[in-house]
Amino acid sequence: MILLLGAHSDTVTAALARGLRDGGNRFLMVDEDRPDGYLVSSEASGMRRAFRVRGGDCDGTSPVGSIFVRHSVPRHLDPNRVERLHALLGQLNRMLAAASCPSVNLPANAYSNYSKPYQVGLLAAAGFDVPRTLLTNVPEEARRFYDELAGQVIFKGVSNVATLAQVLTPERLERLKLLPHCPTLFQEYVAGVDYRVHVVGERAFVTRLRASNEDYRRSALAGAADLVVEPAALPAEVTARCVAFTRQLGLAVSGIDFKESRDGRLVALELNPYPQFTFYEGRSGQPITRAVIDLLAHSRTDQSNVFA
Repeated sequence: MILLLGAHSDTVTAALARGLRDGGNRFLMVDEDRPDGYLVSSEASGMRRAFRVRGGDCDGTSPVGSIFVRHSVPRHLDPNRVERLHALLGQLNRMLAAASCPSVNLPANAYSNYSKPYQVGLLAAAGFDVPRTLLTNVPEEARRFYDELAGQVIFKGVSNVATLAQVLTPERLERLKLLPHCPTLFQEYVAGVDYRVHVVGERAFVTRLRASNEDYRRSALAGAADLVVEPAALPAEVTARCVAFTRQLGLAVSGIDFKESRDGRLVALELNPYPQFTFYEGRSGQPITRAVIDLLAHSRTDQSNVFA
């Protein structure tokens, strides 16, 4: 049996639930939109601990063969609801840390995404070409970086909280005075086509994206007609490196973003351990959801210490 941990309102989790149901796969779900309704308990079981998830359709008796994790984030400002969600996530993450069944993906292996500069360093060490990068809250350092790159600079947030990249135009230089209040990531701006590589186990799905905006997500949010999303291919050594890097981080699924310059330079930007792959699948027709379901089904164990 497959256990989904996520929010029913999340498009990825909902797509997996539909795919599992349509394929006749037995699964249960912890709907993190309703954190009050669940409890995770543990008990001694031989040489290890057994974990039981109760609430919703889970009665704590069905052995779990594999787990898909895409934790919810607070979508409201009610402190009591936020506290209850965090309490449930704490219980689930303690369970995941000791679970004997495979998880896609373990939160403990996703921490590189919490610091974009750190992740850029990991990408470079793995052999990817990466953009020149500066993390600073010193206006003079940012201006020096801007001048060194002849104004070809973008800026974005430092953490895993979603931000849209923006070009540092001359009109925006005045905002550098705000840096002491908010460290910011500045990077060499690579103009060109975007690629997203979704790694699912040993498979890689390459999607090419063309948009007039420097961050195609802004075009997608605005419903821009100029956004083109299509299946594509990259050199075999690049996709093999994507698969190897994902595995190196202890992940089974990832989304790796690239920019390809007009002269053919392919630059790795970042890796998302919880990719929103339904957007790319819906536009390109690539069967990413099906691949994730197959991975969960084929990697199941019969020696689980998790019951739902």
